[in-house]
Amino acid sequence: MYHSLLVPLDGSATAARGLREAIALAAPLNARITLLHVLDVYPFFGYAGLTGQLELELAPRREAANDLLAAAALEVQDAQLPVSIVLKESLDAHAGAEIVRQARELECDLIVMGTHGRRGLSRMLLGSDALVVLRDSPLPVLLVGPLDKDTPAAGGAVR
Repeated sequence: MYHSLLVPLDGSATAARGLREAIALAAPLNARITLLHVLDVYPFFGYAGLTGQLELELAPRREAANDLLAAAALEVQDAQLPVSIVLKESLDAHAGAEIVRQARELECDLIVMGTHGRRGLSRMLLGSDALVVLRDSPLPVLLVGPLDKDTPAAGGAVR
């Protein structure tokens, strides 16, 4: 059935829940889990001309993203599943475009990701990476929502 699952992580509670669901799905199949974090460099693109400034701005974010991926990889390893990690820097307005690109490049069978459950104006203003992935992905997508359907999940998203 599934041999390779892509799990995008942003540090939120719903992304962590998506990871747990991916592990539960992958375990009986012994499927590989690839953990992905998309580091949005677009807000810092204006620093590109300033020597070293871009690196100063991005270094702590890279470190936090690597810590996030390493902790998640330990969870997958604890389930005795094969795991790999990918950290990508992206200039796209939505991380969703990079998630779809990576799913294709890595030849994954399924994308499992958390969705924050935003509605109405919040979704319109903030956008939704999950909607971009759902709309643009040529492969199946499993969206995992917040535990409480009435409130968007709180979390320390790494951006």
